[in-house]
Amino acid sequence: MPITFKTALLSFALACLPTAIRACEPTSIFAAASTTDAVTTIAADFETRTGCKITTVFAGSSTLAKQIEAGAPAQIFLSANESWMDKLAADHLIDTASRQKLLGNELVLIAPKNETLSFSFGEGQSLKAAIGKGKLALADPASVPAGIYAREALTHLKLWDALADQIVAAGDVRAALAWVERGEARAGIVYRTDARISDKVVIVAALPDDSHEAVTYPVALVTDRQMTTNDTAQRFMAYLASDDASKVFADFGFKPMSVPVN
Repeated sequence: MPITFKTALLSFALACLPTAIRACEPTSIFAAASTTDAVTTIAADFETRTGCKITTVFAGSSTLAKQIEAGAPAQIFLSANESWMDKLAADHLIDTASRQKLLGNELVLIAPKNETLSFSFGEGQSLKAAIGKGKLALADPASVPAGIYAREALTHLKLWDALADQIVAAGDVRAALAWVERGEARAGIVYRTDARISDKVVIVAALPDDSHEAVTYPVALVTDRQMTTNDTAQRFMAYLASDDASKVFADFGFKPMSVPVN
């Protein structure tokens, strides 16, 4: 099996995870909002093992990418789609050798737990009729990955045009989830991982996989324009792909799929 960047980094990281706490440089990860709970847990585990401080910043992938473009101090970027990673790669703002597909996810239709909603994605089914005059909450379909995937799916299923006037766009997928939780939207489309963490919504139906591009989360080291990527960033990147981190991601409903992208 050839030695890949990920394999080399993982070996280095595991060798550098002693029981004793050691001094090291802090680092930061800018990660898609949908990964908040999993990445927070993984960062805490890494800090406990190494004593290395990990600063986490969560928002929509578009927001984070624009912040990195503007010079925000990120060492690692975890995006909820390939497009925003491609944009940073084109601008020479990531280390392309470090890039890998880390996770997969799934889109689902949700509704408030106390308001029943009967709907399935099938030929002849009208989502507009199902939600009546209510709102459909999405992450911003113009820029945020969850919303982009949702719009692609609804367009493919010939449901978008009828619903366009009832769609409310949130800054990220967690905000869309919150609107449904509070009953401010009759339904919403979020990642399955977001729906799983909430006890205030129910999953009505999964969107067909063939209705939209596969949901993948690439991760890469950010190429800092003023300083060299620090040792902690490389070690944490490797830890994100480790068996321990993969188990945490799986526990939160993600599909670990760490594969180098060259």
